[in-house]
Amino acid sequence: MSNEVTGWGGNRFAQLQSEPIFVVGAPRSGTTWVSEILGAHPQVARVFESWLFTEHDGLGKLFGRAHYPPGYSGLGRLLPRESLVVCVRQFAEQVMSHALTPAHRFLVEKSPSHLFAIPLIREVFPEARFVHVLRDGRDVCVSVLAAASSWMPAWRDSFGASVEAAAQMWHDAVRWAQREQREVGNGRFLEVRYEWLRQEPDNWLRQLFDFCHIPYDENLLADIQEQTRFENKYRPRETGFRRRAQIGGWRERWGVREKQQFHQVAGELLLELGYENDAYWWQRER
Repeated sequence: MSNEVTGWGGNRFAQLQSEPIFVVGAPRSGTTWVSEILGAHPQVARVFESWLFTEHDGLGKLFGRAHYPPGYSGLGRLLPRESLVVCVRQFAEQVMSHALTPAHRFLVEKSPSHLFAIPLIREVFPEARFVHVLRDGRDVCVSVLAAASSWMPAWRDSFGASVEAAAQMWHDAVRWAQREQREVGNGRFLEVRYEWLRQEPDNWLRQLFDFCHIPYDENLLADIQEQTRFENKYRPRETGFRRRAQIGGWRERWGVREKQQFHQVAGELLLELGYENDAYWWQRER
């Protein structure tokens, strides 16, 4: 195969100094921003939404019930699952190598729905690290509904159809992340709250880069913070991919009806996470 097709003519994963990092989370939680922070480091290659391991759009379907456990048909009749894992790893490394230049020593992949593919990713890359971005579900819902009504109309038929649907999506994603965090362990799973990163960037940027084993000095960290500061880099638009990145923006949008709709679906989780301490928060005016 020519270099024109392969990009670098081979697998460049050997040049990485650390394990691949996967940034995951519910849609509209800030996963793009976190991946941009990591990708602002000169030695980090950033892969944006490859969906490589998802069951619907990626390789996850190869491990589905049609193939394993082996039956009358499917890949399981040709090779054991362990052999498929080896093949998939080789393919994934080859594909993601397209993002690597000779200067890169770390790789960060960001696909929100890879959250649900963590078990498969761990099977293929046991050494992988995961950064889960958590955001107040109410702000997530507002952002999802705004996207569904503008640049992402496909969401209108799924989790962008209503407050309840968006709340259910957020609830299910966070619960899944909690289970995966218990399985993976804190050594390879870091939860970063969007609000904390916005309010305490100095502290959380350090934690983020330390967790990923990516070296930095104070000058580099300051440069990255400046490069990725919302106020400096982005020109928000209500109908665009970048909105206002507000904390608590739901207060300006929702009345009692919308708040009650969210609470009925995900209020218990909201309280559990400490985003509210009053079970009757939804009855307040603001």
